[in-house]
Amino acid sequence: MHSTDNLPVLAKDRHYLNKLKQKMNSTTGDLKTKCKIRYDAIYERSAEQVANRMDSIPKNLSEKLNHDLPVTAEADTLIQAIRDHQVVIIAGETGSGKTTQLPKLAMMAGRGITGQIGHTQPRRLAARSVAMRIAEELGEPLGQTVSFKIRFTEEGGKHSIVKLMTDGVLLAELGSDKFLANYDTIIIDEAHERSLNIDFIMGYLKRLLPKRPDLKVIITSATLDTQRFSDYFAANGKPAPVYIVEGRSYPVEVRYHPLTDTIVSSQDDDAFDDIEDNLPRALTAAVNECFEDARTKGHPDQADILIFAATEAEIRELQEVLMLYAPAHTEILPLFARQSYGEQQKIFAPSGKGRRIIIATNVAETALTVPNIRYVIDLGFARISRYNYRSRIQRLPIEAISQAAANQRKGRCGRVAPGVCIRLYSEEDFNSRPEFTEPEILRTNLASVILQMERLQLGDVNAFDFITPPDLRLVNDGRKLLIELGALDDKSFTKTRAKKGRTQLSSLTKIGQQMAKMPIDPRLARMLVAGDTFDCLADILIIVSALAVQDVRERPINKHAQADQKHALFRKEDSDFLFYLELFAALFDQHSTNDNQALSSNARRNFAKKHYLSYARIREWQKTHRQLSEMMAEMGFEINKQKNHQNDVKIDTKKGVRLSLKSGTSHQKSIKQALVGAKALKNDIDNKTSIHYANIHRALLSALLSFVAHKTDTVGEYLMARSQKARIFPASTLHKKGAQWVMAFEVVETSQVYMRTLAKIEPEWIIKAAPNLLKYHYFEPHWSKKAGRVRAYAQISLFGLIVIAKELVNFEQIDLVQAREIFIRDALVANQYGMQMKFLADNANKIKDIERIEDKLRRRDLLVDEESLYQFYDAKIPNHIASRKSFEEFYHDAENKTPNFLHFSDEDVLNEAVDDSREFPESWHLGGLRLPLSYVFDPAADNDGVTVHVPIKALAQVDPVALLWGISGWRYELVLQLLKTLPKEIRRQIVPIPDTCQKIFHQLDASSKMGLLDQLVAALKTLGVQAHAQDFAPDKVEDYLRPLICVVDDKNRVIEKSRDLPKLQARHRKASVQSIAIEQGVHHHFPNHFNFVKNKHTSGIVMQEFSALKADAAQSAVFIATFTEINAALAEHKKGVLTLIKGHLGAKQKQLTGQIDKAFKLAFAPLGDLEKLKNIVVHATLEACLYDYGPDFDHKPVSQHVDHARAAIAGLITQNNQWLISHLPLDEREFDDCQDLILKNFLLVGQEILRNLKEIYTAWQTARGKLLMLDQEIFGENIEDIEGQLDDLQLANFVYQTDYRHWRQYPRYLQALNIRLDRLQHNLEADLDAVYLLDTHMERLARCVKNPKFAEYRWLVEEYRINLFAQPMKTVQPVSAKRLETLWANLTTQ
Repeated sequence: MHSTDNLPVLAKDRHYLNKLKQKMNSTTGDLKTKCKIRYDAIYERSAEQVANRMDSIPKNLSEKLNHDLPVTAEADTLIQAIRDHQVVIIAGETGSGKTTQLPKLAMMAGRGITGQIGHTQPRRLAARSVAMRIAEELGEPLGQTVSFKIRFTEEGGKHSIVKLMTDGVLLAELGSDKFLANYDTIIIDEAHERSLNIDFIMGYLKRLLPKRPDLKVIITSATLDTQRFSDYFAANGKPAPVYIVEGRSYPVEVRYHPLTDTIVSSQDDDAFDDIEDNLPRALTAAVNECFEDARTKGHPDQADILIFAATEAEIRELQEVLMLYAPAHTEILPLFARQSYGEQQKIFAPSGKGRRIIIATNVAETALTVPNIRYVIDLGFARISRYNYRSRIQRLPIEAISQAAANQRKGRCGRVAPGVCIRLYSEEDFNSRPEFTEPEILRTNLASVILQMERLQLGDVNAFDFITPPDLRLVNDGRKLLIELGALDDKSFTKTRAKKGRTQLSSLTKIGQQMAKMPIDPRLARMLVAGDTFDCLADILIIVSALAVQDVRERPINKHAQADQKHALFRKEDSDFLFYLELFAALFDQHSTNDNQALSSNARRNFAKKHYLSYARIREWQKTHRQLSEMMAEMGFEINKQKNHQNDVKIDTKKGVRLSLKSGTSHQKSIKQALVGAKALKNDIDNKTSIHYANIHRALLSALLSFVAHKTDTVGEYLMARSQKARIFPASTLHKKGAQWVMAFEVVETSQVYMRTLAKIEPEWIIKAAPNLLKYHYFEPHWSKKAGRVRAYAQISLFGLIVIAKELVNFEQIDLVQAREIFIRDALVANQYGMQMKFLADNANKIKDIERIEDKLRRRDLLVDEESLYQFYDAKIPNHIASRKSFEEFYHDAENKTPNFLHFSDEDVLNEAVDDSREFPESWHLGGLRLPLSYVFDPAADNDGVTVHVPIKALAQVDPVALLWGISGWRYELVLQLLKTLPKEIRRQIVPIPDTCQKIFHQLDASSKMGLLDQLVAALKTLGVQAHAQDFAPDKVEDYLRPLICVVDDKNRVIEKSRDLPKLQARHRKASVQSIAIEQGVHHHFPNHFNFVKNKHTSGIVMQEFSALKADAAQSAVFIATFTEINAALAEHKKGVLTLIKGHLGAKQKQLTGQIDKAFKLAFAPLGDLEKLKNIVVHATLEACLYDYGPDFDHKPVSQHVDHARAAIAGLITQNNQWLISHLPLDEREFDDCQDLILKNFLLVGQEILRNLKEIYTAWQTARGKLLMLDQEIFGENIEDIEGQLDDLQLANFVYQTDYRHWRQYPRYLQALNIRLDRLQHNLEADLDAVYLLDTHMERLARCVKNPKFAEYRWLVEEYRINLFAQPMKTVQPVSAKRLETLWANLTTQ
């Protein structure tokens, strides 16, 4: 036992004793006596404790050193260095024994007496295993000389000499022990890993060392940038000493077996796929090589292999590959951080049966020593954590490891015997890699460091002396995260200070001060604070403690399905967080899975095994929960609040009011209340379980605002804050559920960006959780007639994620000035006020009148612009008026004082007065039609110019020639543009065209029956210029000069619009020519009440309707039908007149048909029977009589009524219908005259008709016979042309389909055809040339052979055939290809 005299005191007492000593020296009397007594008591107690610690140090430490390790050989040097220097840096190769031997050397150097030797490790697994190894080497149980502490698990206490811990534990202790008074020595092991905690601790130690001269710091690692650390810890200008432990236990041979020739830096490289493809083969080859090497060296049974893989998934894949390969007597085991304690023990306590292959992540890279490893196979990759400050996502890419990490892996072998390290990459690849792993401070979020620095008042992060300064962007991101969590006051943080590197003001909020006291992640700390706010702290403690430890769930490689099935017992709909509440209740409370019985410790262990749970992690969860609960209680939080809400139940509606629960609910009951889906919240907000669900998740949401996501249209894809896209992790209960809004505890990027541990939320919760973080964007401010106010849409977003896409708000409260302007412009100027106001109606009518004048004159300078109208109202309406209610209050008072003060005068709205009544009519008179007109001046619009609405039934009555005259007010411009469309050779003769237009314009007369183009031709002729109507191109003038025809139905609905009248008429010909009404009753005599034409008025349109006598189906009587197209009416009327006359033929009909001889019958036989032939003969005779002997009523005195009917249709007379109009009887008297003449000449004309028809059919039969004799292969094109001609002649019923004036030429056409057939065999080439000349004309006829408009062209083509094939036969009129083309051009340009 040591004497306490002259013994040092504990480090934690030294400062206080010095204070007491100073006080004694500066005071006298009783106070000095009291200080002396206090000083002696503390000194004696502290010295006694030091003595006890000295006694507890193991004896004969030098004997307990492992003398096989290189570090032991340098023991004396290192012990002296520790005594002489405050900071010692020790570097050496892996396997040199630094981790386990340095604590012993420190004790031998006299350390551990005035405080503990703190020995930090980067991983909990390493801290535990190193503590066990040191205790084992000392021959003591763990917890005596050597203790360890990881998170909330501690083995041993303050009495221990050496304390193994994670660097996070040491960092947490700074909050309560700023001077690290509990330690006299700090060993920072594995410093090369440069974790965030290590960098911060080293920076803190650098500040602390001048204040603690008694504190020793030993920095050690296998591979270290020694110069950097030496300079960093320089004292008085002298770098800290560096000691390098040379050599190692056994040499390690390095072999390179690259999988690819390309250097691969990460999984994103294209060549990485080649590595994955080649890996199975290369790995089995490397394992074989190791076993063969062991056999060669004489230790085949001692060939344990450690394989380094990048991920747990890769470990499983490689394990399957090696198990398939199945080396004899070899055990294949995985090693990773999330393994259960039992599985890890299989690694560190080998059974000794056979060889082992250990496949590990980089967890086995440092500190951990897997026993008996002879060989290492290094794949060269690891999953590196990288934080993206833009998206707030922790990426986990697979990257190539550094040289230092590769050497660490190599050092895992060669500890028991010479080793071999096989690297599955090239030496060139190794040399190209960075020397050291990038410090974590450059690739992680700094929120926790900033929070602790704010609490410890260490100043700004940018000013803190880190060994590697952090990225300014990461610092700013860390601050932003703390502002998001409510820990920092955002007003004290400015971008200007951040950009210029200035110190930010200290700004911890009350929430931040509470969070800083909690040794957990800032997000978890924020959840706990919010749990108290939402009266659910007990539940949040369970969830947070679960999130703070490794997942308690286990999924053994060969039992995934069974494990998932067991875990599903505790899953709850809509939230992964509720799983922990349900599981915690099952483990530590009464639950249905345990028959509502609480579990004992042993039963809990069995329960964990049965349900694939890690019992060690469950205990860690339980301890963490207990520690967090005690911590919250110590901070003054009430975990199980007992509040009476009977009279004040706060229920959260969609507007987001704070939620609470009624009092008296037990903890177990509150858990059950929480286990409910968000659907219940939506459907039954009064349900208390729904309220509790909302409370829990709103508390969690307060810490997870960056990880809120909304479902997109892409299946399975979600859009998060900062435009990041992510997917739900497959293991989540929300996977494939299609929840609209979710929040996630963490977002990681592996092969994809995944959200893990999720819950369904309502967007309204976000609005309440982050009012100071929301961005409001107002758009589309508009006048609402219904609301009577200016409204706008608000878009609310959080970090770029739209929470509320479109919500109507009152814009008047947001921007009164703009709202007033919108009110005036939209409600008043645009006349969208929404209620009847006399001044608005009067003003609108005045504006419409002016706009109509502008459309006619094609000007836009008569009406003042909207700005002038706005200025008119703006000058008379007060500044506070922006809604209908406020305007009406003002208007009624102002109107009483100044009547009509808001009425427009002409001076207010009109620039000049114009009279348009004469040149721009309101309706058009075309023949018997009167059509209303509307004007539009908008060159970009389809309806620019004048628009005419024409009923579809009256479409045929519109004359294209009359329509071409256009509007008189625009006629001069029309003529000018028509002249410009003339061919160049003609235009040269009339330049300058405007002068020519001036000369001839006065000669044009729209009232003349001659069309505009014909008048222009005549006018140009007076100037000596020869032109034709077809030379003009009316379709090339500007659209507004050609009326737009709107075809409408009976209900005035537009069917089609076009400026091309002929095309419209052709397209709707079927609808316009059919009868629209049939009068009841049949007639065998001409009805005396027949009226051919009458006017009809509909919708402001006056149109003509035409009556006709239409033959019935039996061709024995007629009835009166009404048509809107005159030509259709005339055609039917002709048939009806002939039907009535046929009924009065009597014996003359039989007398004529009895003359049909046998030869005639035989010639007609292929086309029908005798009865059909008789009908054809009679009809042909009647039609011939009408044409040859029918009276011309235009040259005879007629009744006043008929005269009126003919006068009414005078404007509709064309070349095609002129003969019918003048020869068809339109009343009873005219019919009698016509009938008498036809009956008188019937038999005489019939004789000629018989001869003609017989000749036609006989010639047709002859031609058919000749046609059948031709060889199809030789004369194919000729035969096809002839058949086409015969089809067009319609010989089966031509007397009904073809006008008599044309079919009486059929004998000539058929004679010419027979001549052609006779010559064909000897004239093939000439005939083919003629066929080719006809091709164009035949193609045209295929489209228009039945159109009456093209009748002249159609029969001229038949004459052209005679000219081509049957010379020297004469044609009826001169014909040539040029004449045909000229005629076609005229017909198509009309």
